[in-house]
Amino acid sequence: MGLALAACQSVPQAPPTLPLAARLDAAIKAVAAPDVTARQHRQAQAEYQNLVTDYLPKLLEDAANPTLPAAGRDEPGVFVPDDFAELTPVARSRPAWPGLRRPGLGLPMIGRLDSADPNAPPSGYQIPLTLLALPGKDGEDCCRVALVGPQRIQAVRTAHGDLKVAMNLEAPIAATQVARPRLGSGLRNLLRPGAFGGDSRIVFLQPFDPDKVPVVLVHGLMSTPRMWAPLVMELLADERIREQVQFWFFYYPTGQPVPLSALELHDALDAAISEHGPIKPMILVGHSMGGILSRAQVSSLGLAEAESMVPGVGSLPADSLIHRALIFEPRTDVSRVVFMFTPHRGSRLASGGLGSWGARLIRLPETLIVELGTALEKLAGLPDMRLPTSIQGLSPESQFLRALDATTPVVPTHTILGDRGRGGDLLSSSDGVVPYVSAHLGSAESELIVPTGHGGFAHPASVKELQRIILKTLDQEGTHERLNKGAAPRVPVAHPPPSRSGSAASRNGRSP
Repeated sequence: MGLALAACQSVPQAPPTLPLAARLDAAIKAVAAPDVTARQHRQAQAEYQNLVTDYLPKLLEDAANPTLPAAGRDEPGVFVPDDFAELTPVARSRPAWPGLRRPGLGLPMIGRLDSADPNAPPSGYQIPLTLLALPGKDGEDCCRVALVGPQRIQAVRTAHGDLKVAMNLEAPIAATQVARPRLGSGLRNLLRPGAFGGDSRIVFLQPFDPDKVPVVLVHGLMSTPRMWAPLVMELLADERIREQVQFWFFYYPTGQPVPLSALELHDALDAAISEHGPIKPMILVGHSMGGILSRAQVSSLGLAEAESMVPGVGSLPADSLIHRALIFEPRTDVSRVVFMFTPHRGSRLASGGLGSWGARLIRLPETLIVELGTALEKLAGLPDMRLPTSIQGLSPESQFLRALDATTPVVPTHTILGDRGRGGDLLSSSDGVVPYVSAHLGSAESELIVPTGHGGFAHPASVKELQRIILKTLDQEGTHERLNKGAAPRVPVAHPPPSRSGSAASRNGRSP
């Protein structure tokens, strides 16, 4: 205990009776001291943060007029409290993802930004901030203060030298609610897709940035965007990915027919692009059934294939749901697709006893049954036909999967799949849900087999492979931009998507 007390006392602390400016100066001097241990540096930083927290209301009031050197109100990376609906200090904790934190001077905070952006998270954007307070010059009252974005402003000049600005990106990401937290949302969205709140939609993790490449994450059956949290944390720990990538999530009810979900992904992407303008070519990442929806975005199905599934579909209006869901062309704004544990040729679990039992529990929306059921009855002559659910659409007998699998994606693709190690050889292996022979894609540019089960999208090997693919895409994007410097953007703004009732243009010519 004596040694511990001696270590604590080795970092000079100003008496609490001194003015705040003097106490801040003592803490900053301790942070800047070059001859103390890492532990003593952490203690000095904590002392500084405690001081700022104790005087937080007054310092935030001062931050309304930033006064740090070279930190004017209009400088990029400098904010004022009124920019945010709520400001919350970040509690100190052990980092789970060290790459998302930077020790230094300042109090990390989260700024909640309310937004009318239709692609914003329901609770608003959570912006990483750092509150900086330095002692004022002689004769000044207290402090010079600024609320800064620590990714843009990485250092601050003090009387004791230039110091790094503290950064915590982990807490704002963890606080972001891409979907409102509801117990059992994934199961509810599978069994009662009609109760899904609002339309299927794209949700952004951070405010849209036209200079960043969208990576669109598409979850699978009985899941929600929440599943992607550990993978996104790992990827954002890479500084280059943070600087050049924006993460988008597709949120949808997973119990509805697979072709309809693929159509809704297409329309949701169109809506996001129409709202925000031209984008850099997207990377689609789909897990399980999400991979099927992603594959449909870069594939083509014609009238002949659609007629084989639903005879007479060609006679329907081009803007009808069935026509648009079964006849389509690939998008032109996707650069590549990553399939993670995707059943390209279905899974026997979907057609077995458990799958049949699950399919019987799903209740599709009545409006969907009326709209699609009536059309199918007239076209195919199948009275009392029950619409296929997503589970039935993932069986090896699915006509849609067979038609889609007969196509070749028009962009480079990559496969990440699992092997639990219970098969005698590769061809008989499985991730427990999807066999290798279903997840394998002969046209893929690369294939990685991960020793894990179906939920292994956040396995370290899976994340490392996805990181490699994203960085490779960024390299190619940079080369393309250098070769075409000064050229006009090639990706046009999308037209607004048709409504569910099919009142707008056809899905033919699917690209925006």
